[in-house]
Amino acid sequence: MENASIYEVLQLAINLEDEGIKFYEKWAATTKGNVKEVLENLAKDEMKHASYYRGLYNDLKEKPDVDYLFEEEVTAYFKTYANSAAFNRKQVKITSIKDAIEEGIVTEKNSIEYYQFLLKHSKEKTKEMLATIIKEEEGHLVILKKLLAEA
Repeated sequence: MENASIYEVLQLAINLEDEGIKFYEKWAATTKGNVKEVLENLAKDEMKHASYYRGLYNDLKEKPDVDYLFEEEVTAYFKTYANSAAFNRKQVKITSIKDAIEEGIVTEKNSIEYYQFLLKHSKEKTKEMLATIIKEEEGHLVILKKLLAEA
């Protein structure tokens, strides 16, 4: 089994952020006031993250000698994760802003779990980037939990 590359990690991170943008924008359009503002800000954060990851991806593409940076188990985990709740929002029936916030919490938790797994199985070059990603996603989780408590 091949080891996962930094490119694969970044591509999945980009996909997660792009999904987050769509999700938060969709639900921001259905509400108003503080909830709308928070969801719009989360979408903006996801845009910044996606842009950051795209920049890293493009920078690394210019370096063809980048080694594989993860252990063997990571590729299997990518396949499993791609089919997990992070990409299956359509299966969850969301009928209210409260449902949307709860689904956002689940998705942020799944993202954190994904990045923590990678952190445990990454080589040194990748750990700093993953730690930054985890911190950002944990911040989103805190915001969403606070919003849910107010809902």
